[in-house]
Amino acid sequence: MRSDIRVGGTFPDYELPDQSGRRRSLSELQGGNPMVLHLSRGGFDPKEHQFVRRLVDAYPEFRNAYTRLVLISTDNQLNINEFRDALGATWPTRWRRPSDSPKERA
Repeated sequence: MRSDIRVGGTFPDYELPDQSGRRRSLSELQGGNPMVLHLSRGGFDPKEHQFVRRLVDAYPEFRNAYTRLVLISTDNQLNINEFRDALGATWPTRWRRPSDSPKERA
């Protein structure tokens, strides 16, 4: 765990490509709304499929509460989109965390 990520602290404002490849910052995605951020193990993990399936099912409630849902994954763009499609995820903010960049690892 990075020393600058702690309870009560400000999470780093990552700028990463979304599901369409467009670079976006967390603050841009959050806007003025609450945000739930999930750091994903990747689509290869069956437990991750179960957990994200629950997020997909709960997404209408997130929308009703004006809450953004963001997922950062170590998967590549193709795997992220396949994972997203397989689960029927409709939220617009799916991110990829570059696994080859140790300074950006949480």
